[in-house]
Amino acid sequence: MRGHLCGISLGLSALLALGGCGSDATAPQNNELSAATAADAGAAAQDEVEEATESFTVGGQIDPAASFANAAPSAFRPSVAFLQDCASISSATDTDGDGAPDNAVFTFGLPACHFENFRGGTLDLTGVITLSDPTLAAPDFAWHADLDDFTFAATNVRSETFTAVRNGTRDLTGNADGITLANNVTTVRTASGHLPLQVTHNLQLAFTPATALTAGQPLPSGTVTVTGTLTFVRDDVSRTFTVTTPVPLAYDASCTGPRRFRIRSGEVRWTLPSGGYVSVTWPACGERPHRDYVPNPSA
Repeated sequence: MRGHLCGISLGLSALLALGGCGSDATAPQNNELSAATAADAGAAAQDEVEEATESFTVGGQIDPAASFANAAPSAFRPSVAFLQDCASISSATDTDGDGAPDNAVFTFGLPACHFENFRGGTLDLTGVITLSDPTLAAPDFAWHADLDDFTFAATNVRSETFTAVRNGTRDLTGNADGITLANNVTTVRTASGHLPLQVTHNLQLAFTPATALTAGQPLPSGTVTVTGTLTFVRDDVSRTFTVTTPVPLAYDASCTGPRRFRIRSGEVRWTLPSGGYVSVTWPACGERPHRDYVPNPSA
């Protein structure tokens, strides 16, 4: 029996929807999920997929707040002031001119990275992203990113708060016919009225473009698949999921609005060893995904 997850979203992509799903209860020992835990797992799945998908580009990785602006993704260019002069940049050197800096430390801090009127509330960005090019002499698609306490902290119109603190690495490889992002990131998420949760990702996101890619340029339309494993820990609930993409995500570069809302269809699943799974399905560009929990009927 498919259970629709209640309307909370702990992700910034739908911060205005913050609200209570009720207190969490310890999940039964059959490895299934309580309703509250399943709801938070679905919100985490949506947020991480959308946040990691935009990291296929250098601009998306180091300019994350722009994903909520009505603007096309930008490539890395030293002349561009990211985040309205928010992040300080240690070096803009790009020896091979492929859009990935040789070794640049982006430091996000307050008050420069405090934004008013963010989806009706506020947004603070803090922490460090170090971006480097592992192939300095060859223009290509490769880059490496280290995330050090990179934090989104937002407050909505009801004074409810959400934070996501990310630590770990992302590595991009590939060519004009397709790219792969290795996402090895641990995210600690907190929200008003909810217990903190931690999600440790070991994921591979593969992007197949509809037209050939150009290094340093925004993504064209294409499809995204997500595979791998992750561990979800909340209070005394710890679960390991296998991540699959039953229906590849369709990224539509022609969609208007915030760039992370340009997934127009597709499904990602987090599947438990029992066979139960959390499903996130994108119905159209700009529309909030459907999140469902489907328990193992024999559990």
